[in-house]
Amino acid sequence: MTGMSILRQAYSLLGQPERLTAETAGETGLLVINQICSELWHREHAEEFVPLDNLGQRVALSGRCLPALTYGTAMLLCLNSQEETHYDRYLELYRQATAGIGGQPWRRAYTMPTEEVTA
Repeated sequence: MTGMSILRQAYSLLGQPERLTAETAGETGLLVINQICSELWHREHAEEFVPLDNLGQRVALSGRCLPALTYGTAMLLCLNSQEETHYDRYLELYRQATAGIGGQPWRRAYTMPTEEVTA
């Protein structure tokens, strides 16, 4: 499954397929998917996580991780779109999906960009 497929599913879950625009499918979508992938990666892989370069790439996670990836993506998109009311719902679905994956949870690697403060 590609990053774009996950993003489409996440927006469908949110009931907002129209939000899948060039802007969200570009940098924002890629950042959100890479954040969740980084959290799931070490449940199945020993090597270091390498972020997707673009949404057309296949996600190197097994099918058992895909529901968690979709719910986690929807969860972060809720925060990005000021829809915090749905955040708790998708957080709980994400937690339930990750509980069924197995493996050890990995310390979160923060992949979202930050603004640098210049003096």
